[in-house]
Amino acid sequence: MTQIPVGPGHEISVPGSISNLGPAFDALSVAVDVDLRLRLLDVGSLDASASPIFEGDVPATGENRITTGFLAARAAFGDAAPIVRVAVQSGIPMKAGLGSSAAATVAGLRLYEALTTRRDPDALMAIATRIEGHPDNAAAALLGGLTLSCEREDGRVIVSSWEWPPDLRFVVGTPEVELETAFARKVLAPQIERRDAIFNLQRALLLVRALDTRRYEDLREALRDRWHQPARAQYVPGLDQAMALDHPAVLGVFLSGAGPSIALLATDRHAEAAELLGGIYAAIGVPCTIRTLTARLPIAHRQSPVASRLSPEFT
Repeated sequence: MTQIPVGPGHEISVPGSISNLGPAFDALSVAVDVDLRLRLLDVGSLDASASPIFEGDVPATGENRITTGFLAARAAFGDAAPIVRVAVQSGIPMKAGLGSSAAATVAGLRLYEALTTRRDPDALMAIATRIEGHPDNAAAALLGGLTLSCEREDGRVIVSSWEWPPDLRFVVGTPEVELETAFARKVLAPQIERRDAIFNLQRALLLVRALDTRRYEDLREALRDRWHQPARAQYVPGLDQAMALDHPAVLGVFLSGAGPSIALLATDRHAEAAELLGGIYAAIGVPCTIRTLTARLPIAHRQSPVASRLSPEFT
């Protein structure tokens, strides 16, 4: 393995992600252009037990998943890392269905990797999946692009990453409410009907094919779901109204992750789609943030995220 020389000023950037994509529950996720960023402030001597010291956008209470990821990697690989002080800046809203937890977990793994040596991506993926409990957001955070995750019975995860269509944007509405992923999973039925399993399987495959062939006219049908969105709708302001949108600017609608964010797909008419989504929240009196996001390229198509230099806009 190759030692990665890092010092003060080096930055690690991990993208947020949108998962499930309608019918592809726990299988598909795509990295998008909101980021969790770490900047090394101080790098000290090696220490086999010390945790990093974080400043900035970290949870005031509860678990810090960056620390969790870092310590899990150290436990798995066993190499001592230097004592570090790290600035954290995040553009990913927490508990919003945009992969904030997975991004933090992966940031901890990437920090450990940057301070020791490069690691096998499959090993990092296995650790992230154990921490997160499901592989999809972690796959997108690790690999970028559109990712497909398949968890084997032995716990190993098969992951594939490829490019999301560059002209297809996400218009994401995030209401000023939080929805814990753990709670959003508890509301799901423990079993599904065979007809619903077939329904989602057909549409998940149709979705992958529609994205591959740019048959955007198939997206609205391909994004339909019977597994998780109906059960979560009562906890997601505006979801029913968004799903009912019938406008040529909107190519499809789905719940972003476990919610409460809602995602619309659009191409050159994304501004119209954003206005429509904003109008739904205004009509129901729920404050929200509307973001128009683009997908990140797979990491294989761009510079490594591990040791990129500090970008000037980091504050």
